[in-house]
Amino acid sequence: MDILSFIRPSPEQKIRKLRKKVKEPHGDASVRQNASQRLFEMGTEPAIRALMDRFTISVSPSVQDDAEKQEVFTWLVSLGHEAVPPLLSFLKNERAVYWPARVLREVLDGDELAERFGEILQFHWENPPASAFPKAQIIRSMEGIVSERLVEAVQLFLDDEDDDVRLAAIEYLLGQPEEATRKSIIECYLDSEDRPRVRVQILDHLSDKGWSVRGYRPAVEETIPEGYALTREGRVRKVGP
Repeated sequence: MDILSFIRPSPEQKIRKLRKKVKEPHGDASVRQNASQRLFEMGTEPAIRALMDRFTISVSPSVQDDAEKQEVFTWLVSLGHEAVPPLLSFLKNERAVYWPARVLREVLDGDELAERFGEILQFHWENPPASAFPKAQIIRSMEGIVSERLVEAVQLFLDDEDDDVRLAAIEYLLGQPEEATRKSIIECYLDSEDRPRVRVQILDHLSDKGWSVRGYRPAVEETIPEGYALTREGRVRKVGP
């Protein structure tokens, strides 16, 4: 071992230094961009995970912020499946999940994509983050993905303490087949007596979709607020001005 080995920084030290530059919202943008590119070129899982920290800050002007994030997004997509492990780590532990969730949708598809999103949701259910924001954002990022695995995972969040998370779960489930989600949505309505915003949103969606409350009619009739009524067939309709 020569003396240079003691002077030369280790990969961990390099990554730590570059990560700090990537997360610096002030100063010359080229410093941030150069650090991002060097992390991408290193290509190791720790380096790619550090690169993703660019998504955790916002800079001014917003057009510059979007351009830098789009560049990192493109790099990550180009990695394909190699990006998945650091993506999963990020999506389980960080708040700024919008861009990483988009990357995941680009590099995976079908059952594998559904399985990974289900894994992330299960993690958040068992290890609630300090902020409800990433839970709602992740659920909304799954729009259009039809999967029994995800239906089961999202249904857990109908009991979430945060209204926005419940509403995100409701919106996702309403995009799935009626027979798979109708009962859980109606039960969420009945369990949300202290959450008028959630109840109104559910009634509006049921009215728009034309879904019936069959099997729950007496309980819904007892709780339905002014401005709504049930038809003979048990469908919700809006009444009044």
